[in-house]
Amino acid sequence: MAYLLYHLLLLPLSHLPMRVLYALTSLLNFLNWHGIGYRRRVVLQNLRACFPEYSGARINRLARDYYAFFFDNLAESIKQFSLGESAAVRRCRVTNPEVVDHLLRDGRSFIAYGAHYGNWEMAALSFPAQFPGFRVMGIYSPLKNATLNRLFTDNRGRTGTYLVSRREVEDYYAEPPAEPTVDFFIADQSPSNAVWQQLHWTTFLGRPTAFLAGPERYAVRHDRPVYYMTLRRQSRGCYTGKLIRVTDVPNAERPGVITEAFARLLEQEIQRDPVTWLWSHRRWKRAAPPEVVRALELRAYLPPEYDR
Repeated sequence: MAYLLYHLLLLPLSHLPMRVLYALTSLLNFLNWHGIGYRRRVVLQNLRACFPEYSGARINRLARDYYAFFFDNLAESIKQFSLGESAAVRRCRVTNPEVVDHLLRDGRSFIAYGAHYGNWEMAALSFPAQFPGFRVMGIYSPLKNATLNRLFTDNRGRTGTYLVSRREVEDYYAEPPAEPTVDFFIADQSPSNAVWQQLHWTTFLGRPTAFLAGPERYAVRHDRPVYYMTLRRQSRGCYTGKLIRVTDVPNAERPGVITEAFARLLEQEIQRDPVTWLWSHRRWKRAAPPEVVRALELRAYLPPEYDR
């Protein structure tokens, strides 16, 4: 069934001009806002909790703007099934890839944090051409439907991105490629029960929030510098990425500092432009344990030097 959906619907649609795809998804957006209501309760709950100072009218405007972006993103994601590499680069350009040239000269791999912000599917197609000399690795969470998962991973990999399931990350780092790599982690997922004890807790957008500590752990264990990749929308369907260095010496950092830096950088991006984050994601579906809440509240009232 998934193959039929792909070959009879998604692939033919991807050959349509963007203006036609945007028109179709704008219609879907209208129908969703006035009837379907896909995860509308989740979006509104998330926005109210993260921006308690906003009025009800402002929350509703932000929700409408989010859905407009969400359905634009859907149009762009459909287009990517037939989008060429050069077109992907034009639509998602990294402004400062030269900041990791020193790592390439030294033959060093690095880790890049990303998030469900902007169009991460476009990024997966565009990055290999913009980091020559590095093998671009994408660490991803598999879809539950095996057929759909294969179709999406094949599309993400057709311009040169190598995909590694999060279930196979340990095996990947046990025998990494010989050439330097850039390992992209989408690191703002809601953690599963299986890793609940292996988390970094912090206050994020005013709420106790758990972040996966895996990327930091791999960086320290394998001495991989860490960067954060911003992904900002410049206009409809066009994005720019920018690398921000977190550390070139991960082994010199205290535990938790790298993950905390990612949380703060992502928080700044969301506060700058909240529309392009994935608000329909159930990011806070598991409540923080009471002892974590108390610890975070205590830390908020301590002088800054206490936590250094």
